[in-house]
Amino acid sequence: MDQTGAYIELGLLTIVMAVVVVFAWEWKRQRRSVEEAGTWPITEATIESGALERTAESRAVLPTFAFSYQISGAYYSGRFGLIPSDTDSEELIDTMIGRKLQVRYNPLHPAVWFIADERIEGRKVEQKLGAHIVGLYPKD
Repeated sequence: MDQTGAYIELGLLTIVMAVVVVFAWEWKRQRRSVEEAGTWPITEATIESGALERTAESRAVLPTFAFSYQISGAYYSGRFGLIPSDTDSEELIDTMIGRKLQVRYNPLHPAVWFIADERIEGRKVEQKLGAHIVGLYPKD
């Protein structure tokens, strides 16, 4: 192998090693975030509204709910969906309005939240989650 080939191999090896280091660092950072999020305080939220909505990712129609919660006099809100089951989704929407649920929130940024319950009304909770939150849910 000539010197140019050796430099190309060395360069490729360096790039691969850099990518591995970046992924390892990101995984470790996310793991710390998971542990931290599990210690966030819990507050009570109220489901304010619901509707059937089509998701962009899967094109499935989910019963989707908007909720609000209050921290130190300030109001915050969020949205989540429930994975469909055999029961009537529209009837479920009607029964969920006004219902209370437990929400974990970041004490430094109270608008950052997640619903700790894996299931509500026997349906899997679907929420937009950062990678640091996904690990909080057990695998099905």
